Parts: sequence; structure tokens; C-alpha cells
Amino acid sequence: MKTFSDLANSSILYILVIIALLFMVGLCVVFYKKSRKRALEIGITEETLKRIRKNTLTMTVVPSLAIVAGLITLSAVIGIPWAWFRLSVVGSVSYELLAAQLATSALGFTEMTQAAASGADTFGAIMIVMSTGIIAGVFINALFGKKIINGVNKIGQSNTGFGKIVNSCFMLALMPVLVVFQIFQGTVNTLVFVTSIGIAYLLTTIVKKTGWAWLGDFVMAFTLILVYFGINCFKEDMRWIVAKNIWTVFTGLDELDH
Repeated sequence: MKTFSDLANSSILYILVIIALLFMVGLCVVFYKKSRKRALEIGITEETLKRIRKNTLTMTVVPSLAIVAGLITLSAVIGIPWAWFRLSVVGSVSYELLAAQLATSALGFTEMTQAAASGADTFGAIMIVMSTGIIAGVFINALFGKKIINGVNKIGQSNTGFGKIVNSCFMLALMPVLVVFQIFQGTVNTLVFVTSIGIAYLLTTIVKKTGWAWLGDFVMAFTLILVYFGINCFKEDMRWIVAKNIWTVFTGLDELDH
């Protein structure tokens, strides 16, 4: 009988993920060609388009560092191919981990490590929860996104006190909903939360004191990387998991002598 790990890192899953990602890349190329053609039609010069491409590439590389750090973290839970797919399309580290934990809790597991030692059906359940949960957002954005954005902007631009703070209040209310669930999962989760706040605050303070605007783009990436290594390197076995995940992500090989 196949195990959780067998399915999570199976060849067929790698193939399916690569096919899906190639489709997404092709879609991006199609939209790029259409947008470039339209830009030239309305009078935007090729020189301007070159500057836009250069700036876009720069702004894409910086956030991708945080995504790589997230990939290493998430791959330890659900394997490389599915983590790769989720973070390449519509997923995020915080949502994916939360969805995986909710799925495993519903199946009766108290920790992800217990789920990872179970059968392949557990991984299948996690995949379904992750996929169906995020699809709702895609459809809502497609059908009602414009109306929602216009409504929020209208409220934000109003002169009333409520209108000025509604956007900030919404985000501040949303974060505790996601954070509280994670904090009280155990000592490690609490340490991760406290350490993350400390590192992010330190980096933000450095940006303000030094004026290094470039560092502001790396706050999330540095926080993820430092917390990941800091928390997981307390135990010898966890140091091995960290090293193995990094080796596998960047080489595609599983062989690493312990």
C-alpha cells in the first residue's frame, strides 16, 4: 500500500504538476503578446516597454526569494511537487499550511508528522481541501471582484471616520483569525510567532533608520529564512530535514548521506 510520502513525491505527481505549470507559462506568454500588441497600438513606444519589462523582472525576482523559502518550508509537510504547484499558481504559504492542518485535524491527526506517516489517502484529502478551498476565491474574484473593489474604494474615499479606517480594520481583523489558530498549536508555533515578530520589527527598524528602501522588499524573505533555520535547527534530526529539503529543492535529488 502506498504511503503519504510515496504519493507526495511520486513521479506521476511531478509530471502532472509540470504539465499544469507549462500551461500557465504558455498562458502568460499569450497574454504578454496580446498586451504588447495593444500597447504599441495605443502609442506606447518600444523603449517604454523595455523599461517596463526591466522593472517588472526586478520586482518579480525579489518576492520570489520569499516564495523559495516558503517552498522549502511547505515541502517538508506536503512534498515538493504539490508545494511547488500551490505556490506557483494561486496558493500562499500561510493558507496552504492552514488548509493542510485543517484537513489532517478532521482526519483525527493532532500533528502533521502523524499524517505524513499515514497512508496515501491522507495526502489525497489534503490535496482536495487545498484545491477546493482556494477555488472559491478565484470564482468570487472573477464574478464579483470589480464590484467589491469599487465598493471598498468608495467607502475608503468617503469623508466619514468609518470610511478612513475600514481597509485597515479589515486587514487587522483578518490577521488574528489566521494567527491565533497557529499560535496555540504548541511551543514551537509560539516560538515561531514571537521570533517572526522580532525579526520583522528589527528589519523594519533598520529600513527606517538607514533609509535602505531595498531592504524593505526582503523583509518577508529574510524573516521566513531566519525563522525556518532558527527554529528547526534546535534538534539534530531537524537540521537533517532542513538540509535534505534544501538539497532536494535545488538539485532534484533525494540522495544525501546522513
